[in-house]
Formats: sequence, structure tokens, C-alpha cells
Amino acid sequence: MFIDAHSHVHVNNFDADREQVIARAQAAGVSKIIEVGFDSEGIFKALALAKKHDWIFATAGIHPHLASEWNDNIASKIRKLAKTEDRIVAIGETGLDYFKNFQPRDLQQKVFHEQLKIAIEVGLPVIIHCRDAYKDLFSILDEEKFSGRVLLHCFTGTMQEAEEGISRGYFIAFTGVITYPSAKNLREIAEKIPLDRILIESDCPFLAPQSQRGKRNEPSFVPEIYKEIARIKNMPIEKLADEVTKNVSGFFGI
Repeated sequence: MFIDAHSHVHVNNFDADREQVIARAQAAGVSKIIEVGFDSEGIFKALALAKKHDWIFATAGIHPHLASEWNDNIASKIRKLAKTEDRIVAIGETGLDYFKNFQPRDLQQKVFHEQLKIAIEVGLPVIIHCRDAYKDLFSILDEEKFSGRVLLHCFTGTMQEAEEGISRGYFIAFTGVITYPSAKNLREIAEKIPLDRILIESDCPFLAPQSQRGKRNEPSFVPEIYKEIARIKNMPIEKLADEVTKNVSGFFGI
């Protein structure tokens, strides 16, 4: 019934109980997980998980926090995986993060450019991480003439930034942050944007929804996010889940 459009179950936080976490997701009604690889080792771990479970799919990219990992070798590996592994359904997560600034901005921009080029070459959508960088993000997408599918993952931007993304035909994904009492602006954005542009994700092990806040997040918690967005949209949760499933299918081609 539910799809977790962005998960990191392959990371070390889940080494002790990964299979139990996956089983709990299924028991909670999660029918698909998009397992997002974001570093040079994680892209292979995410793929291995997708190969083990036929309802899990993987992506490959380098996160802006880890832009210094980028080199010709990792670019070649991502390109090869995207071309040869049908379990890889997107490039990313990639993008820009000017909030944390863990990497120089010019390096983040270079690595983002390079991953967009790969996505264009292999014909896959991109999953984008963006914080405090939407002006440069949209400019780079325009410079690369990127016309493929774009997902603004873990959206925490402004209404204006959301509207700009929607006007470009991009998808917007909400995490457990939307359940936090302080996230009034996100609830207003979710209420306004079209249903056919919305994806829902755990982003585990980070950002557990309000009822689980402070705990390690996991895909079995994602129904709480669906419940909140269904409330915001004033619609049955089953209808929301059906619509998000259509959006995921259209975006990732699964």
C-alpha cells in the first residue's frame, strides 16, 4: 500500500537488524522501497539490497556532503551501474547543500554538473538534495538543459521554491519533518501543490516522524507521513497511497 521513496537501510546504522527492519516495513504495509546510494561504497550496498529483495530498487550517486569523493573512477562506476543494472532506477542523491557547507560550493557544483551529465547519458531521473541553494540548483539544471525527471528530495524549502519546482514539472518529496509541530510552512506547501507531484519518503535512518522522534528512523514509520499528508489534503489515506504509487511508478519507471 505504501511506498518509501527514499531510504538508506544499507547504512551501518542497520547492520545489526537490517532484515528485521525490512520485515517490519512489509508488515506495516510498505510495498516498495527506493534504496538510495549516496557514496562510493553505499551505491554497491544499495544495489545488493535491491538484488536480494525484488520489491526494493536502488539508485546511485554522490551526496553533496561527500563531493570530495568524486573522481573519474567513481563517475565511471556510476555510469556503468546505471547502464548495466536494471535495479538502478535513478541517479542520486546529488545536488547542493549550502546550509552545512561540508564541501566547497564550487566542488559541489562541479560534481552536480557531472552527475546530471550521466543522468542525461543513461536516460535516468535524478534525486536531488538541496538546502539553501535553489537559485544555483535551478541555474545548473538549466545550464545542462536537463529535461529529464527531477525529484526534490526531503523538501524543506519555501513556497516560492516549491512553486518554481512544480512549474518546471519536478516532483516534491516530503519526509517525517512535515509531522513536526514547527513545520507549518511545509504543511502549507503540501496543501497547495498538486497531488500528482508528491512523493513520500522516510529518509531513514534520519528524520523519524513526530511519534518516533529521537529514534532511529526506518521505513515502517512512513505510514505516519502518509497519514499526515492525507489529513492536510483532506482525503482518505488509501486514495493518497494510490496516487503516490502512480507518481512513483511514473517517476522511476517501476
